[in-house]
Amino acid sequence: MSADHWGGRPRDWANLAEPSNEPLFAEVLTRLGVGPGTRLLDIGCGSGYAAAMAAARGARVTGIDITPALIEIARERVADGEFVIGGMDELPFEDGRFDAAVGFNAFQFADEPTRAIGQAARVVRPRGLVAATTFAEPERNESTALHLALEPLRDAAPAAGRHLPYELSAPAGLERLLASASLEPVDSGEVPLAWAHRDVDEAVRAVLASGGGAVAIEAAGEPAARAALKRAVAPFTGPDGSVRMNNVFRYAIARRPA
Repeated sequence: MSADHWGGRPRDWANLAEPSNEPLFAEVLTRLGVGPGTRLLDIGCGSGYAAAMAAARGARVTGIDITPALIEIARERVADGEFVIGGMDELPFEDGRFDAAVGFNAFQFADEPTRAIGQAARVVRPRGLVAATTFAEPERNESTALHLALEPLRDAAPAAGRHLPYELSAPAGLERLLASASLEPVDSGEVPLAWAHRDVDEAVRAVLASGGGAVAIEAAGEPAARAALKRAVAPFTGPDGSVRMNNVFRYAIARRPA
């Protein structure tokens, strides 16, 4: 998928989608020991929600993402951060620049995940940390219903590229990825969280702002994508009209050898 797929509705992504993962961001930043003076690289930083959380802890934040519209919002959120437009597979930073690097739900979307994690390992200092997160297995995430609803629409546009949100979701998938860069395991775990929205329209907008949502719109049109998502969220809609989908994310952290 291209930057255009992730940047078509940047404010909806920034305000409706990224905040849903705040418990995951908080847990991993804590596990990394992010605090005053930490030099942190956020790979696939999106609109900078996690980067802003790190900056609030006193970190010196750098972020990189392929989507200019999201980088613009990240710069608004972290005025003293450094945000660069670019991909994960060739990071434009010198060796050993950072104390830690993290890819929040990012590496499964790299052209070559093993190359991307190798780049992350390269740019942290010796004994620096690299963290990766992703969904747990599809059957453990209620939001999988959204992915399944859009997949038939996306299949009509194969030229748009891969959309593999569960590419690294198998047990030990993240650990194997980190090991491919000769990183030493430090920590791993799971974070349950809920994707909660005030109403069905807000839930649908959050998904349509994602890369997968954009591909579905491109392939089948927005009315078809909206209709498919409204059907998918119906089982998760409460009497008051609010939507809640319970999910589980995994994280793994490893250290660059001395």
